Formats: sequence, C-alpha cells, structure tokens
Amino acid sequence: MFVFVKTEKLQKILLECSAITVLIFRMRLSMKQTALAYILLWVASSTYAVSVSDFLGHEINLPQPAQRIITLTPHATELMFSVGAGGKLVGAVEYSDFPEAAKKIPQVGNYAGLNIEAIVALQPDVIIYWPEGNPSRDIERLKQLKMPLFASDPNTFVEIANDIKRFGALTGNNDESEKIAQSFLKEVDQVRENNKNKQMLRVFYQVWDKPLLSQNGDTFISRVINLCGGENIFAALPIKSPQISIEAVLTENPDIILVGATNGQRPAWLDGWQQYSYLKAVKNNQLKTVDADVIHRPTLRLLDATKQVCAVFDELRSL
Repeated sequence: MFVFVKTEKLQKILLECSAITVLIFRMRLSMKQTALAYILLWVASSTYAVSVSDFLGHEINLPQPAQRIITLTPHATELMFSVGAGGKLVGAVEYSDFPEAAKKIPQVGNYAGLNIEAIVALQPDVIIYWPEGNPSRDIERLKQLKMPLFASDPNTFVEIANDIKRFGALTGNNDESEKIAQSFLKEVDQVRENNKNKQMLRVFYQVWDKPLLSQNGDTFISRVINLCGGENIFAALPIKSPQISIEAVLTENPDIILVGATNGQRPAWLDGWQQYSYLKAVKNNQLKTVDADVIHRPTLRLLDATKQVCAVFDELRSL
C-alpha cells in the first residue's frame, strides 16, 4: 500500500459530500449553483493527506498531493509525465529530455553535482532522487537541510510499475497510475509468454568501450535480455556495471554483442570486434544496436526496448 487518506479527513469529506447532497435536495438549487457546490467539494477532497513509502522503504508524509516536484534523475522525470504530473515539475537534471516538454524544466544539476541553492530556492514538496546515481555528498547535504527526499531506483519491471503507483500516489493520480501500472505488467507478461520456449541466446551487452563495461544480472537491461529468451554472459558478476576484459568476452564467445545507440548512431567502437573473426557474434553478423534512450532508462519505454531486443534475437534465430 503506497497511499492512504487520513481517517479523520476521509470522514470529513464524506460528511461534506452528504451535506451538500442534502442541501441541493432541500434548497432545490439551480444547475449553476449545484455545479459550484460540487466544485467546492472537489477542491476540498483534493487536499487529502498522503503517506507514501519509497524504494528504500522510507515513508514521506505530505499534507496534500505534491504540487512542486524536483526530479534528480531522467527516469523519474519521464515517469512523472507518465502519471500525468509533468506540469508539477519545477526542477530536473541534465538529460531529462523525454517527453519534449521535459526539456523546458529548469535544470538543477547533473550526474557530477547538484545545485543545492537552486533546489532549496524552488521550495519543492518532494524531491525524487536516485540513490546509486546522484552524488552522495549532495544527497547528504539535502538530508541535513531536511529536504523532502524520495528514493527511486527501479531495477525490475515490477519495480517500474511500483514507482508508477508511488508517483501517482504522491501526486494525487492514484487511479490512473494503477491502470498504467497494470497495463504495463500485462504487456510484460505477454512478452514473457511469447518468448518462453524460444532458443536461448548468449548475449554480451556492452555499455562502453574504454573502459570496457557491461551489466550483471541484477539490472533492468539484463532482465530485458532474459525476457526475450537471452542469457547475459556476465550475469553472475557481483558488480552491477562491471569492468571486464576483452579476453573474458572472447572466452564466453557470445552469440550476440548488443550496444545502445544514441540518436540512432552506431558507436564506431562496436566494429572493433570485427578483428576477432572466430567470435560467433562476428561470424553471424550479430554486432547489433538498440535505442539507448529506451534501454538505458527504467521507464514505460523499457517495453519498447524489449521489443527491439526481441526482434534482434528472433532475426538470429531465423538464420
């Protein structure tokens, strides 16, 4: 459970509703007066208190749904728009670029550091932060200043759905966010069902070239690979974004080498693997790309990335 209406507030709302209904009946109010009465009721009911637990289990209590929100990670910015709360964002960070309207939000920092003074000046009701991505010194400073922090770090499809519901609860969009989350998980289940009996393919996901970086199994990118019937060759490594050697990749000899392409541009370093002609991925022309913007963010668009990855896998299976 992510949100609740304070009991005494709920009782008050119900009493007000009953009182207005009786008033309308007894006084035979005009349509215009009736509409005004219900508008007043709606305003009163929209100010209910909320209590929501974040990704880390920490609870935040607000006297009413958040009206001024700062997101310190691009995925949170995108998810806020997904639940219909984009108009409540007063601050975001660099690369918060989807949807298009997100580009207009004032920036308060990037991965290197946050502008603490700007954040405080914006007087946010809640600040969505990324425990693993935001500079720890800046987050500690915000905690010292008693700023209303709310952690978000979805690493599975279920956690993405949970953040959708959490953000809906924070912003008063509970019903819509529940529907969005359910629809998202239903599509995930359908993809899983469609791929469960397909040939398993061994996959190397390359995040970067120098240093050579990949992903272990406890990441949403690895879960995309699994959902499409693939096996991440470095899933067992203990670090989420491990630095690996070329020799390790050659030893694992993956069927596919997959990388994220920004703005549709294939990284030049991907073709560096062509020198290893004995690799399965090279012999079968399986040095492939997927849209970096959708596979590198734990949002609803991760399903778009999943469909791209599944299509790449199916192409190889058909050879």
